[in-house]
Amino acid sequence: MRHRHFRTFSLTLTTSFVMLLAGSSFANAQVGTPVASPPASPGASPFATPAANTGAITGMVIDLENDEPLADVYVVVGWEDVQLAGITNADGRYTVSNVPAGAVVDVLGFHDDGYRYHNSLFDADTEFELQPGETATYDFGLALINQPEGEPQISDPVIDPERAQPGQEVTFEVTARNGAGGLSPEVIAASPELGWMVLMESVGDDRFRATVTIPSETPAGDYPFAFFAASVECFVNSEFPMVTLHIEQA
Repeated sequence: MRHRHFRTFSLTLTTSFVMLLAGSSFANAQVGTPVASPPASPGASPFATPAANTGAITGMVIDLENDEPLADVYVVVGWEDVQLAGITNADGRYTVSNVPAGAVVDVLGFHDDGYRYHNSLFDADTEFELQPGETATYDFGLALINQPEGEPQISDPVIDPERAQPGQEVTFEVTARNGAGGLSPEVIAASPELGWMVLMESVGDDRFRATVTIPSETPAGDYPFAFFAASVECFVNSEFPMVTLHIEQA
């Protein structure tokens, strides 16, 4: 089962999140129907060219304290063989496209400046399985907690090489440690401009790494990646270090 670690913890968060949502404009929102999680697809590439049959997930993110739209929230969709990313605009709105139809995905939200991480599983185990051409709406809120002592520590982010061409392998790496309850599996680099989320795994000594191949159709350009992580108790590092991947014409 995906997110087993976070499913367990989400049960302890449900009451507090319901209380926060009760006074918000999302209190009665329809956020989707829970579905069973399929097994992982070994060897699947998170950046493979999406199939013709895809959908999108769109919505708004608010600050739960004041119901105001929240900009610059990194919204990631998927987990194992689907790894996509977007970001909210000044109106708190986001759209993540190219979600493969039939894939079962979660929606996760990350913001710096002391906000708590959010996973759609916290909303009654909500996941999404889109039909071809479908656009699903998922609105959610983030709680501002400002407790630096609970935040994970992120340092020394690396993209190697920083200049690469389509078809070339690129390694993402970062040091991540601590956080309230310990570090969770969510150690991520994300580029909304590319629509990518890179999920890194532990290689020992607090170092996390992932190697990906740049798809052949990726356009040349400069693409900043933010590095962030969540703790077991859903704290997020207060600053997201950035590294830019420069993709050159093949």
